[in-house]
Amino acid sequence: MLRYDGAPLGRATIEAMVATLRHRGPDGEGVWLAPGIAFGSTRLAILDLTPASDQPFRDEQADLTLVFNGEIYNYVELRRELEGRGHAFRTSGDTEVLLRAYEEWGEDCPQHFNGMFAFAIWDGRRRRLVLARDRFGEKPLFISRTAEGLSFASEMKAILAVQPERRRPNRQAIYRYLARGDLNVDEATFFDGIVSLPPAHTLVVEQDGKERLQAYWHPVASDLPSGRRERIEHLRELLFDSIRIRLRSDVTVGSSLSGGLDSSSIVAAIDAQKGLQDIRQGTFSARFHSEAHDEGRFIARLSGQVGTEPHEVWVDADRFTAELSRLQYHQEEPIASSSPYAQWLVMELAQQHDTTVLMDGQGADEVLSGYDQAHGMFWAHWLRQGRLDRFLGEVVSFSRRYSGLRAPALFGVYYSLPEQLRDRLAGYYYRSENLVSEELRRDFAPAHAASDHPFDDRLRNELVRWQTTTQLPEFLRYADRSSMAFGREVRLPFLDHRLVEYCFALPPDLLLRRAVTKVALREAMRGIVPDVILDRKDKIAYAPPQETWLLGPLQGWLQETLARAAARDDVFNPQALQDLSERATHDASDPLIWRVASTEVFFAELINRSAAPTPA
Repeated sequence: MLRYDGAPLGRATIEAMVATLRHRGPDGEGVWLAPGIAFGSTRLAILDLTPASDQPFRDEQADLTLVFNGEIYNYVELRRELEGRGHAFRTSGDTEVLLRAYEEWGEDCPQHFNGMFAFAIWDGRRRRLVLARDRFGEKPLFISRTAEGLSFASEMKAILAVQPERRRPNRQAIYRYLARGDLNVDEATFFDGIVSLPPAHTLVVEQDGKERLQAYWHPVASDLPSGRRERIEHLRELLFDSIRIRLRSDVTVGSSLSGGLDSSSIVAAIDAQKGLQDIRQGTFSARFHSEAHDEGRFIARLSGQVGTEPHEVWVDADRFTAELSRLQYHQEEPIASSSPYAQWLVMELAQQHDTTVLMDGQGADEVLSGYDQAHGMFWAHWLRQGRLDRFLGEVVSFSRRYSGLRAPALFGVYYSLPEQLRDRLAGYYYRSENLVSEELRRDFAPAHAASDHPFDDRLRNELVRWQTTTQLPEFLRYADRSSMAFGREVRLPFLDHRLVEYCFALPPDLLLRRAVTKVALREAMRGIVPDVILDRKDKIAYAPPQETWLLGPLQGWLQETLARAAARDDVFNPQALQDLSERATHDASDPLIWRVASTEVFFAELINRSAAPTPA
């Protein structure tokens, strides 16, 4: 917390913020105070478990103070470089490396980091605060500005603890979610007056309140080897190295394993590196009683091949309703489906088995065109290029590999349109505009979410939109909050920026060809991951059987929740909700049903209730 007038801040204020974040750091906490500035921290000890790396981390001689959430995976290499530049170290972890990097390179230091991080540095000599966040926003950093100063924290509940007036809904964010399905698309949050520091940015705040926001990274495409085989081999090399440095830990590292290509690739790649370090790998998986959703046979196939210690948890509806309050409290904003609950249980399972760090495959679909929408995206691309042969070839391949052309055809039309037009048509298609009150629609429609266009190629820009706006930020929020609720850490090898930049350079044929997605990854892992997983035609979302739940054991909960939502006539259209409620008794496939229910749960748990539920 920073005060512009330099007045002292009370310890009780910072301790109140720290108390809300103990789940993120169960291994220790600390507070540091100086005129006009105060830091608080909770510690999840992963590297250098000694008190020497406790935070807030101070260098008295340089008058620098650091609080830091996350990991700098290349800290070993950075330490070696900084020692060569004359810096001395008193600890063995990455926290001091980060501070010395700031001492050497100033606010440009994040460019040197390969990691996930959100940090704050108070530079006492310059009387300025430096905030920064990793390239993709894996770690959160929230900010609240007032006339007197600036507050910041890893979770919004810490700000709400000392600024209860912020417990007001951001009505524009609510409109965008209800009408468009947008979550975490920019710096706005669901609380009025609290914003998120954008990924890949630093914010420098002078003592007098003057601010300077600057991006230190933009999506770029790296150079490619010349041959197809060399390109695939280099992708494998980058993935293996990303995993190698993410295995650095002084506590137990395991893996989330869904049975799909991405998580299986990580588990198999870790096994392939056993010759380089002593690894006994534990895997943690969610199982579902619905055969259409369960991937148990693929989990068992990979676990048997690599010899892991498998741990599984079964996901059921009864536990969901019992734990929804805690899940929503930790997520802080609406969840777009019941899928985060499966991840929540996996993190709880890891806690029960004393595994602090989990590797996870999130990010591969975004950078390697893995989602079902990719088929329509590529169809539109080939039509724009005038390649009717490639377009027809993909259509024929899809019809042979899967059943039904309606979904990819609709996505093809969608991705052929300008962004603003297609977003308006999507709202019309889903009838979502009718859900909201007239007041909300009048004040905020159409609320289009802008995205970057760093490449000349529209296809590349669509992939960047997936990564920066459409999908990934929301999923990263789920991963961070659900893991940290149990004092666990999730590491994402596919979001190593070297790998991401390389994937942005890959030609279309190595992304999607003959209706097969993630071509380069499948070929790179051939002989390492079992063929039965590499050649899967289905893509099962790592999610409970939500529609079955809503029509069965959750029907009562759903109807009660929709009824409460209908009473909020400043947010919802009561007549539209009555129609939705009647339809939900026999058809729960409409995504708007969950959208309304999750918004009402957000109001009930985070706006109308000030007391926290029992911590996870």
